[in-house]
Amino acid sequence: MNLLEVRSKVGAVLAPVLDSDPMVLVDLVDALEPPALMLGWGEPWLVPDTHCLRTGRLVITAIAGRLMPGPGIAALEEMVAYTLVRLGADPGPWPLDSVGGPRVFVIGKVSYLAARITVRVPIQGGP
Repeated sequence: MNLLEVRSKVGAVLAPVLDSDPMVLVDLVDALEPPALMLGWGEPWLVPDTHCLRTGRLVITAIAGRLMPGPGIAALEEMVAYTLVRLGADPGPWPLDSVGGPRVFVIGKVSYLAARITVRVPIQGGP
């Protein structure tokens, strides 16, 4: 897969089907309305496999809601399960690398409850 296509392809796989599905942001943003899935690159971004093939690590940040008392962890668990099911149902190359535990993420000075889902993506071509 070409490096420039990855985020848009994963965004299409995760795109909302039902009104209750989370919105998908294929770019990093400084403000959002949860629930949302935000796509970005992980560390390390690219790891060489062969001369023409690399493995990229795409991070899907599942943002359940603002950090406040209530059912936030359950909502986050549902979002992670939703994301894994949608990725698993797609024939694309989206093997799971890891899922980070629930954490506080600050976006635009607002604290959110979120988790990072990292998938490995084969990247062809490039320098």
